[in-house]
Amino acid sequence: MRWRLPLLLAACLAAATGCGNHALDQAQRAALQEIGAQLPRPYRDGLVVESVHRDGDELVLVIRSAEITVAMAKARPAVFDALRDDEQAAMQALCADPLFAPLHAAGGGVRRHFVDADGAVFFDATLKASDCLSP
Repeated sequence: MRWRLPLLLAACLAAATGCGNHALDQAQRAALQEIGAQLPRPYRDGLVVESVHRDGDELVLVIRSAEITVAMAKARPAVFDALRDDEQAAMQALCADPLFAPLHAAGGGVRRHFVDADGAVFFDATLKASDCLSP
């Protein structure tokens, strides 16, 4: 009798994961294919969009700095904070990008993941689907 509850829970979990958001999955796959075909590519100010992958409902763009390290950025916190704020504000422009429109419509988000040459994380800038909805 005790084995039935774990078995029932496992079956319910398997059924629930099989019923994911098909529109989101398709939108992510299409964006991954289009963006991935263009990588690596320059981003701005010596940064490079190195890769793209899915993380749950988000599409993650990995952006690398080959010249500035996290330690260097920590030495100039005001400059670093201004850059982070600027990048977060720039995320809003993705709402108007036709490549991301199906992703947002399906409930997906976009994250820019900034790292240094060694892979240490500077910060993430995120855009949720709800950030793109018209008031």
